[in-house]
Amino acid sequence: MTDLFVHTKDWMKETTKNKDLDDVYKEFFKDEVVTFRVPKGDTPEWVDWVIPPKFGVEHRFPESYVSMIKNGSIWMCDKGEGMVYTMTPDQKCLQDMVFHLYHPYFERVAHKHIPVPTLYNGNLGVLSWAGHTNYWHWLHDILGRYHLLQLSGFHIDKYVLPAMTKPFQRETVRMLGIPDEMILQLKAGQHLKAESLILPSVPFNAGTCVKWTIEFLRKSFLKTPPKNELSNFERIYVSREDASWRKVANEPKLMKLLTIKGFKKIVLSSLTVQEQIDIFSSAKVIISPNGAGLANIMFCQPGTKIIQLFTSTSDEFVKIGQYLGLDYHLLKCRTANPGSKSHEVLKNLVVDVNKLRTMLNNEGIS
Repeated sequence: MTDLFVHTKDWMKETTKNKDLDDVYKEFFKDEVVTFRVPKGDTPEWVDWVIPPKFGVEHRFPESYVSMIKNGSIWMCDKGEGMVYTMTPDQKCLQDMVFHLYHPYFERVAHKHIPVPTLYNGNLGVLSWAGHTNYWHWLHDILGRYHLLQLSGFHIDKYVLPAMTKPFQRETVRMLGIPDEMILQLKAGQHLKAESLILPSVPFNAGTCVKWTIEFLRKSFLKTPPKNELSNFERIYVSREDASWRKVANEPKLMKLLTIKGFKKIVLSSLTVQEQIDIFSSAKVIISPNGAGLANIMFCQPGTKIIQLFTSTSDEFVKIGQYLGLDYHLLKCRTANPGSKSHEVLKNLVVDVNKLRTMLNNEGIS
């Protein structure tokens, strides 16, 4: 990193007297330790941005934290999805507040074109981050940070969120109880300078998926017992037929097997968040390709069987299975379009139906 970047804690130490540091920088979850177990089924093949978890050894997560940056600013660049940069008063970028793939653009281009900020007289609690139109990142890496702001005790006048263009965004914000009048939606190109920025650390940057975030979201959203009429959702298959990529190319053949075994196909985009929570919390067996919809397994009951279909995969959902005591399985699939130059994780997949039948039979799913 060039001198355009600085880590939040380093900057706080350099600019704050030691006796005052505790007033503007607070740490949480400093002793979060997990020993990950190998999931059942096929050996995982990780996508290239994942640092593979080490199974069978103690993993210690770095602490989470909240900092108060006086006269700090936040800028949503108009390139990329949620390309958010938070900066010190002298416009050094706080590198631990940024999605790592957005570092190079700031260094090469963006720092030369930072617009003059609009001043905000008050404290802004920053929740905006990358990937905000993705259901998983919205829940874990944006709304999850709300918990840190709650724990910090810092006074907040407005919560900074990205422009909420998806129904699930507005629904989940209401479910968390954030009042509309306390929300400031940051638009592309907008640059705000606050009396103080209140910055919670980013869960993703602590290791893709952290336990405290899952526990917070589960406690916040899973408030009512499953409804009786959801008994026909005990076995579900999550289809990506409405997605632009990573579809199951032989889904009709797959559904012949799953229908016989009592599975119901669901398409998550047609459901409200509450409906998704109700379905996943009542399910006993869930089969799904890798995708953001698997974030809903955080609402499952311990012991729920998860069969994740994948060609290559990230590790966040495997970790959720570990945290919640889910019976997690991986089923390796082949790509439907191996000659494609698309990234591996975007390619459609073909499920070995006979292999899945054997797995289901071995698990007593007749």
